[in-house]
Amino acid sequence: MNGEVAQMSQIVISARKALCTGQDLSYRQDAYVLSVRFIFLPRRGIIKKAREADSVPGWFRQCRAFGLEDIKFMIPTAVKDRGILGFSNASQGYILCFWRNGGVSCFFPRWTFDRERRGWNVVYQEQGWKNPPEGKPSFANRTEEFKQVLLDIEKLANEIDAENFAGIFHRAYEILCDDSLEDETMVSPDVPDHFRGLYAAVNEADVFGAMGSWNDSPLYCAHQKGLDREYETLSDRLLELLRYQLMYAANECWNKADI
Repeated sequence: MNGEVAQMSQIVISARKALCTGQDLSYRQDAYVLSVRFIFLPRRGIIKKAREADSVPGWFRQCRAFGLEDIKFMIPTAVKDRGILGFSNASQGYILCFWRNGGVSCFFPRWTFDRERRGWNVVYQEQGWKNPPEGKPSFANRTEEFKQVLLDIEKLANEIDAENFAGIFHRAYEILCDDSLEDETMVSPDVPDHFRGLYAAVNEADVFGAMGSWNDSPLYCAHQKGLDREYETLSDRLLELLRYQLMYAANECWNKADI
């Protein structure tokens, strides 16, 4: 899974767990991330130095002090150019926060690479939402649709002689059918048991990187075989369901029913 997307979804899952249980937030930072910093909007009565946090747990403590009531992970399910998804700062995702005073704000990430230290620094900047839509976004489980597109795109991958990708799609399908097949090292321990297989399948089937990804040689192979339309349709459909199901897993977990 794209590192930006994975980080945001994991932060939201961990924060939802902490909100639901009343416990402190625990967060496992990836080795390739050097630092994560959060910059808050000014708040009345809050001194300036309290408007920044230099860790995910620190950010959550500030959010809780500021009256955080709910949190969501949001990302568009369609993009104009899938080829940009392998680059940093291209996911268009954000963390959506609902506050006790009725306010709504978003934290947008910015990733920068430190060439000397060979790692990433991430800054989340909070922005207000003056006229948010009524109600909070909710998500339904579309696993059966997800299974079907994995079967369809696996078939296409075999037709264009992309057996490696066919294997990836097949493994993701198998994980959806039997969540005991998921790799525990690839899923945050904060993901509840009944969402772990889905999260793992999304992680497995996210093939939209840069060089060597599904956007690379399979596109040319599909064109050679006259399967351009099938390739574009199924690729768009896969991206839609990957992102939708990830939002479902991140945003519908850790309600009171999960305790």
